[in-house]
Formats: sequence, structure tokens, C-alpha cells
Amino acid sequence: MCRFDTLLGFLNCCGAIDAAHVIMTLPAVETSDDWYGRERNYSMFLQGIAVHEMRFLDIVKGWPGGLTVPRLLKCSGFFELCQNGECLHGNSSILSQGAETREYIVDGDRLSSSSMAHNS
Repeated sequence: MCRFDTLLGFLNCCGAIDAAHVIMTLPAVETSDDWYGRERNYSMFLQGIAVHEMRFLDIVKGWPGGLTVPRLLKCSGFFELCQNGECLHGNSSILSQGAETREYIVDGDRLSSSSMAHNS
């Protein structure tokens, strides 16, 4: 499953994750701060996790735009599968300094930085 290592040099990286706000209009009688996103619009989240082949592993939609991105990930079925050992449970790799790295997903906005969402 891990192929970003050969493409981008990320050892044991299995995919990329990103989220976007989908702007929506709520009737005046149904306004709620839960749906009020950081851009001061009513929105819902769309989150996708994709592998190097541009095939989705998981798509989460419909969560309120007022959630934080880390909270959105923790609400996803993919996170639960990881916590239960059903995803991101493959072989670990040993880095040059002797540290172990397990399979992980890289934040789609930060592919060039060291910020990664690891399976713990």
C-alpha cells in the first residue's frame, strides 16, 4: 500500500489527506454556530484521503464547518479503523538513525513540510 516513498521519498507514507469547506446557505430559522466556519461562512466539511494512484481510501462529508480539521479526522471512519488496527498496520521501517517509522498519511496541504498525521 505504501508507494509515496518511491514517488516522493516519504518512507512508509501511504497517502495524502486534505479537507475543504463546502459553502452552504442555511434558512434564517436554522442558523447555528456549529456550521459557521473559520472563513465566516456557513459550511460543511469534505475530507478525502487518497493513495498515490489518486484512488480514495476514505471520504468524509457533511460534518459542520465549525469543527477543527483534527477533530474532523477523529470523527472519520478511517481514524477508527486505524485505532482498531485495521488500517495503517503494515510493516514498520527503520530509518538511518535507527528510529522506527510506521505507515502514515501526509497532510495534503503540507507535503513539503514535516507535519504528518501518524497512526499512533
